Amino acid sequence: MASSGFVGRTAVDWTDWMRRCEAALGAAEGDAWQRLFASAGIFSDPHTRATTDLDSIARQTRSLFPDWSQEVVSLRPGDGWAVFEWIGRGTYSGPGAPPEGAPVVLEGATVVEVDATGLVTRWRDYLDRRGVEDQVRAAHAGRGQSG
Repeated sequence: MASSGFVGRTAVDWTDWMRRCEAALGAAEGDAWQRLFASAGIFSDPHTRATTDLDSIARQTRSLFPDWSQEVVSLRPGDGWAVFEWIGRGTYSGPGAPPEGAPVVLEGATVVEVDATGLVTRWRDYLDRRGVEDQVRAAHAGRGQSG
């Protein structure tokens, strides 16, 4: 588990931040994830160019993975930033999914930059999209379907 806060430009309690982040990433309803961000906070990932439209990102994620949850497995804080590794789990229900969906486990890392109050000003996800595709194909194959 991550170490607690540090002294510097931002006095973020990273252990508390990590717990709030995990809870927000597992919230099926509401705007818990968006509330981690400062106004005009920016999100990006391998599929999404940098955007401030956090509501759209949250809706897209819930539509593709209605039961998504994410566990932070390690966190390395810096002065106003942190990198955390995570494992996400959910049922992929987007394009190309079998009718029942496809169980997916995904590992990745996120770099966040935060303001002095610990609100995210920039969030960048790094993950292997091919891993999701392979798991969806395997779900099809397991059901005797082509993907």
